[in-house]
Amino acid sequence: MKRWKKGGALTLVLVLLVTLLNSAQAAGNVYLTAVNENLLELTSDTMPTWSGGVLYVPYTVFDGSYTGISLGISSSYSRDAGNVTLYNLQQMMTFDLNRGTCYNPITEETISGRAIVRNGRPYVPVSVVCSFFGLTYSVIDIDEGYIVRIKSSAVVLSDARYVDAAQNSIRSRLRDYYQDSQSQPAPGVLPPTTDSSSEEPEPDIVVPDDPVDTDVIPTYLAFRCEDTQGLSAILDTLDSRSQRAIFFFDAEGLERDDALLFRILGSGHSIGLMAEGRTTAATRRLLEEANQTLAQVAYARTSVALVPDSQRRALENEGWICWDETASAIPNSGTSASTYANQVYQRISGSHTRVYLTLDSSSETARVLPTLLNKLSAEGYGVSVPLETRL
Repeated sequence: MKRWKKGGALTLVLVLLVTLLNSAQAAGNVYLTAVNENLLELTSDTMPTWSGGVLYVPYTVFDGSYTGISLGISSSYSRDAGNVTLYNLQQMMTFDLNRGTCYNPITEETISGRAIVRNGRPYVPVSVVCSFFGLTYSVIDIDEGYIVRIKSSAVVLSDARYVDAAQNSIRSRLRDYYQDSQSQPAPGVLPPTTDSSSEEPEPDIVVPDDPVDTDVIPTYLAFRCEDTQGLSAILDTLDSRSQRAIFFFDAEGLERDDALLFRILGSGHSIGLMAEGRTTAATRRLLEEANQTLAQVAYARTSVALVPDSQRRALENEGWICWDETASAIPNSGTSASTYANQVYQRISGSHTRVYLTLDSSSETARVLPTLLNKLSAEGYGVSVPLETRL
């Protein structure tokens, strides 16, 4: 009888564990962290978080003395002074937690970005730190949630091959996390800090997955930012509905519309690059120049590009993620909003499992966009977050 009870108890523990893991997978918002080919332990010390549309990771993720994986970066944190410093032999950046600023102590230059505090622990914006130290990062969509992967020049595997190779590690991290943290809050959502020295708690923003309703068709919106007269109104419309899009700029546009650029990034939208050279080599040069401009203006980089169809395959083979348009939704001047929305719907209705719409950022688009969004929603097309792994 005792043996039966012991075996029954073990079975119950296993069932509960499987239930927890299945719940985590269903939630789709667990965030793991990887550095090159190494998946970090899944704890509150390594769980990324979103705030104000910006992705943050604990500052210790970049320090090899904490992770055991060297990126050539060290760190220091002074609670009394309220600052976090990341540095290597050539560069240094300091986040002032009290003032919400960042600067280079060596050159005294201001850096666009700020750190936040979660659970009494400083978090830094991953895009800003990666850009400053010449690293890259990606947000990889997996069945269990997401992997935020920080990469140096020593990286070996592509993201797709890395996910295939790391399946056992992913399952192991999830199993250990839920065994050790049964009293944890919902995965991916960190509780507000009680540290009196921290900033006012902000709501953590978890990037939603594609709609779980199988009748809803994921729909991605892209805006060509050449004529930007309607861009501010377009952002107002999208932000009022908590919907996200990707905005494509060329190098000149990134410099010209830098104020709107910061609003786009700060609202959780994505930035892509737009280029059209006579040859693939010419387009590649334009994309690289635009990425350099993006790094200078916004301390960010991207691999998403809007390029001529004939050049897509070659650039994708080089690592660019090229926008694959389902239909152009750029409105004609004078067309009524309802007529426009019906025309777009007629173009995309059919057998598509995902839809990619290209618009522009003109005042005409700003005028008809609310009606288009209403039409898409009514017909079962759900506007989805344009992560690089979904384009």
